[in-house]
Amino acid sequence: MDTERVSPTPHSILEQAALASGLLTQEQIDRAWDALVAGSAAGDRCLNDVTDRLLADHLVELEYLNRWQAEQLVQGRTKFTLGPYRILDAIGRGGMGYVFKGEHQLLGRVEAIKVLPRTQMTSASIESFRSEIRAQAQLDHPNLIRLSFADRDGETYYLVTEFVPGCDLRRLVRRHGPLSDAEAAWVVSQAAEALAYVHERGLVHRDVKPGNLMITTEGQTKLADLGLAAFADDTLRSAGDGKRKSIVGTPDFLAPETIISPGAVRPVSDIYSLGYTLYYALTGKVPFPGGRTSDKIRRHVQQQPLSARQLNPTIDPRLLELTAAMTHKQPEERLNHAAAVVERLRPWTRQFGEAGRLALGARAEEAASAVSVGHGFADTLPAEGSELDTAKDSRGQAAANPASEPESPPAQPVEESAAPWPQKIAMAVVMALAAAAGAAAMAVWGR
Repeated sequence: MDTERVSPTPHSILEQAALASGLLTQEQIDRAWDALVAGSAAGDRCLNDVTDRLLADHLVELEYLNRWQAEQLVQGRTKFTLGPYRILDAIGRGGMGYVFKGEHQLLGRVEAIKVLPRTQMTSASIESFRSEIRAQAQLDHPNLIRLSFADRDGETYYLVTEFVPGCDLRRLVRRHGPLSDAEAAWVVSQAAEALAYVHERGLVHRDVKPGNLMITTEGQTKLADLGLAAFADDTLRSAGDGKRKSIVGTPDFLAPETIISPGAVRPVSDIYSLGYTLYYALTGKVPFPGGRTSDKIRRHVQQQPLSARQLNPTIDPRLLELTAAMTHKQPEERLNHAAAVVERLRPWTRQFGEAGRLALGARAEEAASAVSVGHGFADTLPAEGSELDTAKDSRGQAAANPASEPESPPAQPVEESAAPWPQKIAMAVVMALAAAAGAAAMAVWGR
């Protein structure tokens, strides 16, 4: 005898949200539900325990939804669009916003969508976001992420770039360990090619780090995230004026001169950050691990890191020499042109053939598939129509599924002072730590 279908909860938030959003049909929901009921009848679980959470898990197993979509539906989100784009998944976060995977609903083109979080929408952050758009619109290079579109949806600002299948260097190394000499040289050389192009056009990236070097599934490197970019001191400053007297960048990769004189915007600072990105690729370690933000800032100015050779005895001495030349404390003594980095890496890149690139790309693809992202990213999306007017079943609350541990966040603005440089270092350290703590309290993770 046929039995009447029972909903997983009296008012299933997931089912209502899935139908309202258009992500699922009633037939797909019924199929997943019937399988769960059959399992319950067979003794696998109590029927009363079949909640939105279990239904969501089963919909993911059936590949009707990905994990991020399931998390959002359990929370009652029904809006999965941004302008002409349908949001497919959460990718990660950058210096100035969160990044989603989206598909243009008319063209069918899959792209990456960077969104400025609603909780960070100040006049300064909006101007910084616009500066990134203006800067990126001028650039076109095979080793740079290309901008394709920018707009706003209500009060939500977003920009759209090419979607790069693969993962960033940080995730790759965390998953598979340090790269070989040839692989590290190949990855960093391509990033240096991109920097040379950017520097020639008067821009300084200001946030070069492993998390901003994307490794594609074809083994190509693309430099990402120009959210903190500014014009160099000797060029037009229209896009950088609002960001000029601040410590800007990620503490693990900050050049000493950007700490001592935050107003200095110089290409040679990018070389320092790229040098320690090479160090990371070869060793799997940041130069000054552990400690507080203030400790990292102080060490970049005053200390030398552990020798890369101690962490990885197989590194070619020539790469050690190059890393040292790129990370000299005094910018005047540092290797000061990205093109020179490319040339110094040529002995390895010349011999890095298609087989090496494909092997690197395959590892990037595997590392990308192993990463799961958290449901908190939804807080950056437009809220209109995102919540159903029903009460949540306490058993159906979404469990956090956080992304891999983030890099140190970009340092917060610290005003430049006229004090002698030792006092300036101490002042910058204290103020940067206080600002970072304040920013953390306003972080957008979860509702």
